[in-house]
Amino acid sequence: MSFLLYLQRRKLIAIVSVISIINVLLLMNFALHEKRPLSLSINTMEDTGKIRVKAPVQQKTVEWTGCQGGSDACSDNTFKNWRSQAAAFCDNNWIGFAHDFAYVRDIVVNRSRAEGPDGGEDMTSRMNQQEKKEFYIVIKGFLNIPCTSRLPEYQFNGPKNHLRSWLRSLVPTTRIQPTTVESTFTIAITRYEYVNLYHSMTDFYSAYLMMRFFNKTAEETKILFVDAHPKGTLDPVWEAMFQSYTRIGHFKKPILYKELVWGTWGYGSPMYVLNKDAPRIPLLEEFRTFFLKQHHVNDTRTLNCKQLSVLFLWRHNYVAHPRNPSGTIQRKILNEDELVREISTAFPTYKVRGEQLDKFDMKTQLQNIVNTDILIGMHGAGLTHVVFLPKHGGLIELVPRYGRMMDHFSSLVKWRNLHYERWRNTNPGDEVSDFRTKVNPLAVKSMITQIAKKMCR
Repeated sequence: MSFLLYLQRRKLIAIVSVISIINVLLLMNFALHEKRPLSLSINTMEDTGKIRVKAPVQQKTVEWTGCQGGSDACSDNTFKNWRSQAAAFCDNNWIGFAHDFAYVRDIVVNRSRAEGPDGGEDMTSRMNQQEKKEFYIVIKGFLNIPCTSRLPEYQFNGPKNHLRSWLRSLVPTTRIQPTTVESTFTIAITRYEYVNLYHSMTDFYSAYLMMRFFNKTAEETKILFVDAHPKGTLDPVWEAMFQSYTRIGHFKKPILYKELVWGTWGYGSPMYVLNKDAPRIPLLEEFRTFFLKQHHVNDTRTLNCKQLSVLFLWRHNYVAHPRNPSGTIQRKILNEDELVREISTAFPTYKVRGEQLDKFDMKTQLQNIVNTDILIGMHGAGLTHVVFLPKHGGLIELVPRYGRMMDHFSSLVKWRNLHYERWRNTNPGDEVSDFRTKVNPLAVKSMITQIAKKMCR
């Protein structure tokens, strides 16, 4: 009899154990898949230079904005979508947002697990260097986070998105000895076309959105380059926009970041041309204001229809990166002097000028643009400056007969509600050597007239 009672007790204990295990599994599943609210409470670890999974000393709340602070903050649902599609792993140490970027805390970056040069060298020492050598090959252990549960099972958007390789390199750790602890909020980015103004602007804009999304200021934000590009002409812009930037290649030993954002890759930016069908993109006018302010450029121009300012943007050969040592570029204008002369004659009260802006620093470029009403130029990265035209401004985009023409700049015009005209050459005889195109002055005159009418009606 006592033996039967013993078996019944053992059976009861087993049933209770199974029920307890099922409840734990259900709770874990809920924690992994629930929609995260506006604020997530996360633990911060002891700042001793070591990561200890089980040593929380205080609670910290990371907050995400919805639509706050500015007339353009609610222009679309981007921030709301990011917030509603948050997925947390590793005890909230790793949080992904809409498969576009991630917020990670107490993460150790181990440079020794990233194969590639340091970056930041003078470009002349890297002439003819293959582009692939400027992107790191990261292996297991490149990134380390405290994790008592399973590592993130996550998929970032974009089949060639470098964040996928970052995630594959992630390993859990309970103890590591970094030589440096970085407590400042930092955005880690890999730049692709790092000397191209358009593609760099998508990176600038995405980093600005990350800063705003996490309720930070420029003074509270640092940038980490996770690439090995040599020095570029646009590098100083990063320093002007944020507290500072550094290159991962310059760290020879592991470094602990208390708050590190895996920034959106450039081709996934809301500003990128593949998003051209979007009616608007978030905080674009606020980004413009921020960018000008960080470069100490005053934006005071008002519309004077009798004295419009017209700027021709010239494209000339120049060496921008190691893959083009000759400096030859396409889409140049053959008859620059004729255009300035003819337009000045047709509109004698207008201020008409032509400049190759990329030979100036960014502040000088911006000073030229904010004092321009109508910008005219060949399809090319320089037209990205439409972001900084006055709110009444207009763009005339010139396109040669050859090549594919995408909607990079017409999209920016649409999102800013500016005025736009496009001229495309149809005469084969007007295409000459060295990728130069003769532009029809009469066609440009007609387009200036059309934009001026829309601008001043």
